[in-house]
Amino acid sequence: MPLIKVLEIGGYAAGYCGRLFARQGAEVTRLELEATPPAWASVEAMRAFLHGGKISVTVESAAEALEYVCDADVVVCEADSADALEALGFDEWQADIKVAMTPFGRTGPKRNWQATPSTLLAMGGYTSLMGDPGRPPLNLPGHYLEFQTGAIAYSAALASVYAGQTDILDASMLETVLSLTQFTHVRWHCARDIRQRHGNDFYFVVPSNLFKTQDSGWVYINIVPAFWDAFTVFIEKPELLIDERFTTNDLRIKHRDVLYQIAVDVIASWTTDACIRRAEAARIPLGVVQTFSDVLKDPHLASRAFWESSICDDVEIVMPRGGYQLFDHLNRTCPDGRRKAERQVIELPLRDVKILDLTHVWAGPLGVRLLSDLGAEVIKIEAPYGRGPREYPSEPLGGWIGGAPGPEPWNINALFVKLHRNRKSLCLDLKKAQARKIFLELVALADVVVENFSARAMPSMGLGYAALRRANEKIIYVSMPGYGMSGPYRDRVAFGPTVEPLSGLTQMLGYGPDEPRNSAMALMDPIAATQAAAAVTEALIQRTETGKGCLVEMSLHEGGVTYSAPWLVDEQLGQKPQCMGNRHPAMAPHGIYPSKGEDCWVAITCKNDEQWRALCDLVGHAEKSNLALSDRIEQHDEIDSMICAWSLVRTNQEATALLQDHKIAAGPVNTAADIPEDQQVKSRQFFVPFERFNTPIPGHSIQMGGIQRNTWTRCPDLGEHNREVLSIWLNYEDDTITALERDAVIFSAPPT
Repeated sequence: MPLIKVLEIGGYAAGYCGRLFARQGAEVTRLELEATPPAWASVEAMRAFLHGGKISVTVESAAEALEYVCDADVVVCEADSADALEALGFDEWQADIKVAMTPFGRTGPKRNWQATPSTLLAMGGYTSLMGDPGRPPLNLPGHYLEFQTGAIAYSAALASVYAGQTDILDASMLETVLSLTQFTHVRWHCARDIRQRHGNDFYFVVPSNLFKTQDSGWVYINIVPAFWDAFTVFIEKPELLIDERFTTNDLRIKHRDVLYQIAVDVIASWTTDACIRRAEAARIPLGVVQTFSDVLKDPHLASRAFWESSICDDVEIVMPRGGYQLFDHLNRTCPDGRRKAERQVIELPLRDVKILDLTHVWAGPLGVRLLSDLGAEVIKIEAPYGRGPREYPSEPLGGWIGGAPGPEPWNINALFVKLHRNRKSLCLDLKKAQARKIFLELVALADVVVENFSARAMPSMGLGYAALRRANEKIIYVSMPGYGMSGPYRDRVAFGPTVEPLSGLTQMLGYGPDEPRNSAMALMDPIAATQAAAAVTEALIQRTETGKGCLVEMSLHEGGVTYSAPWLVDEQLGQKPQCMGNRHPAMAPHGIYPSKGEDCWVAITCKNDEQWRALCDLVGHAEKSNLALSDRIEQHDEIDSMICAWSLVRTNQEATALLQDHKIAAGPVNTAADIPEDQQVKSRQFFVPFERFNTPIPGHSIQMGGIQRNTWTRCPDLGEHNREVLSIWLNYEDDTITALERDAVIFSAPPT
């Protein structure tokens, strides 16, 4: 018997959620109720990637679908609006767990607005950050938004399955965008600074950019302050270390153009392979822009058995297996008594799960936050300098909670605070044997350990999976190295921006084929975060059946490549994907258009002929209303000029309101300052103000009974719970804890 039965209805978000269920061993039935929505890749590629292993059934009406609902444990339903979801009969369906996916959620004044991924990414703040200053913002191509919505919904639904609970999940795609931003929101709230577009040049970290090599390749380098010394070794210019223009990150920002030109000149004299070898030797983060053909031939992916054989339209192809693997994975059947009869009322589904969190930067902390929002008890195991020094040399990326560093700046770094709600902090120096002993004692009592260090970090401290399993054979150990724990790239330094070009995405993002652009969003990190949360919920269910823990290996690289899967399938089918700027291969018009005001823009998309006719009516060009999609694609330049003439005399808010009145998908290109004032965001209370100074912090993109925001707690101070954790978890006496403080094993502030 399959573990659970899943019924899937709707577009690509539902399809991706169903794909994850199918790979986990569920029996997934996909109901085809309407035509496939427009896709960046071919229909064949999308079907091959999303729907392999599912049972496909075509039904004529929602009423006919009801018989399939009755037999499902989980129903995943995606609709164009709240009313469209209701028209399908969602509220009447009887299933233990029901997942509703809509553009704006089921409540709020915009619940029935028309939307596409382009308009939602614009409204959620992604689009305003991508592209070059002085040029139109860039839309993110592909299906990142739908796949991320599906992944978040999957982990939340699976958590309810694990707990044996019933629940109804209301997943908002707009809130998916809002929840997966790194520091944009807190920088506005705490530093009153609106992050701007900066092309491939990451403004706050210098040098970080795409550089062309001698053999016309492209490499991306991301030099955060900790890698400055290594960078001077990489470019063979040690004299830069004492150059007064570059001695601090602030000074490097001030003299960015000079530093950029130095890097351009050096890298232009090296081949791509030479850049890779030098970066590996100097241990700096560097990534190579790969075509989809390159990705398919990548030796690292091949060495890790990343590709799975498949058939698409009678063509033998390979498909990504996914961004994570569970080792010690056994064939599973449904355990006795875990069916509908034992489902309980809604509670925090992960309330009995204890997690030790050793993560840092973004991907790991975000993944753990998703789990803590579902009720997991999380102990943050922190290094003494994990939040930085006692005195910060400059303002952090997100600013300070409250706007000023105060007497304890390490505790109010806004970016750190944003990612670390619902934790208790234990500050241990794991470089010391006594601290490692304490950590292993905690492992013996924990359910999950999560870390995103390099592949060699934990084993070098004697804390690899084998050591943790000796302490607790039921432990679930999640390791999130950039390139996985094996293969030729294993020891490369990996940051989201440098891994991104290796995924193939950079080939598709830009103003044209000859102008590659990085996303400015470090997309590999939030992709890894959502997949890590999904992997933990899978591993928890596996453990209930086997009684054993497992190793979960999450690779930033492989997570990103998985999201490019439809393009990779098309590449193998001979339909080579092409960068189209802000246009779309299956929708026209589709673009980012100027509006009244300085650097103000509006995203406009016609999903179908009906919306195109309504647009022609609105902008006064009824003579074009009968143009078919192929004609609109051919005449896109002329249509863009027609739309620009109309949009330029209106604000983006005015244009959006008129377009939505005519049921046309549109949205303003919002900045961080615009989003908190959005009436939909306000009505759904997305931002949660429980941190110091009532600072608004992004919430979770799903509303459900199992996510109870009134139970969330603020980010703890460094070492705030040292005594509580050691006394309650390990029964340490006060004298013992005091001795650990005296011996500098535990800390409540960075050492002097």
